[in-house]
Amino acid sequence: MKTAFKFLAFAGLSILAGACTQEDDTLIPDITPVVAFEDFLHSADNTLLTIEGWQNVATAGTVLWKQQIYQGNGYAEFSPFQSTDASTIGWLISPEIDLDKQEGEILRFQSSQSYVSSAQNKLEVFYSTNYDGTNIAAATWTPIVANLPTPDATFFEFQDSGEISLNDVTGKVRIAFKYTGSGSNSALDGSYQIDSFRVYYNK
Repeated sequence: MKTAFKFLAFAGLSILAGACTQEDDTLIPDITPVVAFEDFLHSADNTLLTIEGWQNVATAGTVLWKQQIYQGNGYAEFSPFQSTDASTIGWLISPEIDLDKQEGEILRFQSSQSYVSSAQNKLEVFYSTNYDGTNIAAATWTPIVANLPTPDATFFEFQDSGEISLNDVTGKVRIAFKYTGSGSNSALDGSYQIDSFRVYYNK
């Protein structure tokens, strides 16, 4: 039933908001050079998300991030619905981004939620400068404060993260999106969507 409602919700949002999600993939700041950009449109709808340089890892449960497409707009989605996994933790980790080549870097992305009813069913964003590409637990992951959807946010309505300064971070960094929930607990099996990931800087 959740899947069926997904399309109804999207259809309603398209009518009310003029299908704003379709245009967001090309929404790149026009006043600043882009260091990294990902629009999450690489494979067929509802398939495992595989992007060169990105890592899609489950550290609890079996569910991974998927590619979703709606009205030509691609985005990443994590949903443990009906997986039966008691605990679900999924990481989507960006390629290395060299922050020593320029100054004043800013991270920005869009995110939305669907069927999230508990704060324990969460999406978090981190960065790491010492992740070796293999051992997530051994790396230092620093939380990133961003505007993220809350349980009362409108389903599938993408919202902007805000401009997140990376100016105080040096070296090569990876940005990670971490989902925490459960496939067997209906109170924790909501979904999160990510789109229009970019890092840019002011000249």
